[in-house]
Amino acid sequence: MDERPRNHLDPTKIGDQAALRSSSGTIWIVSGGLFLLAVAVVLVWIAVSSATAAPLAIATGAAVVALYIVLLLVRFLVRPGKVRLRIMAAAMIGMALIAVVGLLASVGAESAPDDADDRASSASYSGVGRVDRA
Repeated sequence: MDERPRNHLDPTKIGDQAALRSSSGTIWIVSGGLFLLAVAVVLVWIAVSSATAAPLAIATGAAVVALYIVLLLVRFLVRPGKVRLRIMAAAMIGMALIAVVGLLASVGAESAPDDADDRASSASYSGVGRVDRA
């Protein structure tokens, strides 16, 4: 049988990490802020350079900022403990998921052909509108 005491913490388990047990939450604010900065740079670049993907980039940025605000509010409004740290971790994971999905959608929207380009390219290859001069 297992002879370890029941309250022994295993530092290799995710749930036993200090950032989820005894942290003040500052690490989540710092890492979330750095992540927000990195994502914001890319999203601003997409929004400025692409009219097609700009709405997706702006919506993604707004959602990531909203989750960072949740992260800050939880840090200062919820009493210290595991619940606060787990909510902050969930907000950070949400920021990452929304950022990845939003960035992929923005890039996909930018790389998708326009309808006008699609019609023009299909017309030139299919012979539609072609005039034969004999």
